[in-house]
Amino acid sequence: MRFTLVLGLVLSLGASIVGCGDSGPSLAPVKGKVMMYGKPYEKGLVVFEPVGGGPAGTSRTDANGEFEIWSAGKKGAMIGDHKVVVTTIMDTAVETAPVAPASSDDPAYMSQAHGNNMSQYKAAEKMKEPIPAKYNKNSELKCSVPAGGTQFDIDIK
Repeated sequence: MRFTLVLGLVLSLGASIVGCGDSGPSLAPVKGKVMMYGKPYEKGLVVFEPVGGGPAGTSRTDANGEFEIWSAGKKGAMIGDHKVVVTTIMDTAVETAPVAPASSDDPAYMSQAHGNNMSQYKAAEKMKEPIPAKYNKNSELKCSVPAGGTQFDIDIK
């Protein structure tokens, strides 16, 4: 009985100490605007990747090209240096084929059931990233996020 009581107290104390840790990395507000060839870029996904590791911050751009970074469910990006990536949010929705005839022996069934969807999938596969690689997969963008936050505008040319 005494052992169980002591063990319970030790485990409770341990759990309370673990629960008192910090609530994650220090974040600072980051806002910005993405312009592409002089116009606001609405379909952008902006990612702040901490150089030293940690949770990345992300945001979608709105109709004005504006974004606000969120990390781990909270507003802001980790304080420190980041590689910044901008990609396009692709509309990959594929419409379904119209209702086909009931018989799979019917050539119209085969055309509608397979041909229409396949051409739509092929069209989706051919979508290319309109943003140059130096802003995404080979990003050269860097941003240092200070404790007070920052405005980081991106001008894609």
